[in-house]
Amino acid sequence: LGPCHRSACHQANLLLDQIRRHPRTRYILCPNQHIGAWRTDFMPQWLAREYLARRGGARFRPGQLSPARCPLLGYALYSMQMEGVTVPHWFLEVNTQPEVGDQAYDKGAAILQKFFADQLKPYLDFAELDPVGKQIIEHCLAGAGMNTYESILPMT
Repeated sequence: LGPCHRSACHQANLLLDQIRRHPRTRYILCPNQHIGAWRTDFMPQWLAREYLARRGGARFRPGQLSPARCPLLGYALYSMQMEGVTVPHWFLEVNTQPEVGDQAYDKGAAILQKFFADQLKPYLDFAELDPVGKQIIEHCLAGAGMNTYESILPMT
C-alpha cells in the first residue's frame, strides 16, 4: 500500500462506513474509453448521468437488473431506453458482443480479479481494517458471487 498504508486503510474504512450508512445511494461503474470492442470515449458516463437523473429516486424493477457475469462488476442493466431510443443490449452486457463473447469476457474478468486481489490483499495485514471490510476482501479473494456480497451488504 505504500508509505501511506494506514491512511489508505482509514480511507477504506470511511468509504465502507459511508456505503453502510447510506444504503439508498446508488454507485455505478461507467467505462470511459471502450465498451467491449466499441470505442465510446465518455459517452457511457453522459448517458448514465442523464438516465439516472431522469429516473430521479425511482428504483429498478425486478428483472431490470441481473447479476453481471463478473461479480466484481455487480449488476448489469438488462435494457435502457432514453427519449424513445433503446440502447443496444450488447453495450450493457459486453459478453453478448460478437467481437467479444464469453471467452474473451472471462479472460478480462480474470485480469480484473487478479488486479483486485493484488490491490486488496495488503489491507488484510492491518488490524484497523473494519471487520466487514475484511470479510468483503476475503470473499473477493475467494472469487465470491453476488449472493455472497449481498449477504454482507444487502441492496435496499
